Amino acid sequence: MGADLSFAEARNAVIVTLERAADTLRRLPMPAYARPAQLQSSWPRGSLEPSTVEDAGDMSRAIRRPNARSISELDRVLPWLSGLDTADRRLIWARASGLSWPRLARKFGVTVGQVRYRWNGAIDHVVATAVHDTIRSGR
Repeated sequence: MGADLSFAEARNAVIVTLERAADTLRRLPMPAYARPAQLQSSWPRGSLEPSTVEDAGDMSRAIRRPNARSISELDRVLPWLSGLDTADRRLIWARASGLSWPRLARKFGVTVGQVRYRWNGAIDHVVATAVHDTIRSGR
C-alpha cells in the first residue's frame, strides 16, 4: 500500500488482505485439545485418509494447509486489529470470514444499516493502522 494508492484503493486492499488472513487462519491445523470446550465433541475423531474415505469426492473437500507466505501475512495483519475494541474486532473478523450483513446484524442485535456503519468506521481505523504499518516497514 504505497503512497500512490488512493484511500479507496488502500481500503479495498486492506479488506482483501483481511479476507485472505481469515481464510489462512481457518485453514491452519488446530489440535482437538486447543478448541474451546463447547466446540469439542464426545464423538471419535474422523479421518480423511484415503484408505478410510468411502467416497473419493470427500478428499477433494479436504482443507489444504496455508503456505509460509500466507502465515507471514496473517502475522502482519493481526496487529492491525489491536487498536479496536472487542466488538469491532469481532465484527471486522466475522465480515472478513464471510458472514453476511443480515447474519452480522442478528449476531450484534442491530439493523443491517447500523452494522454496516459500525463496520465502515472500524475498517477506516484498520486502514489507517495498515497504512502506518506499511510506511513504517516499507512493505
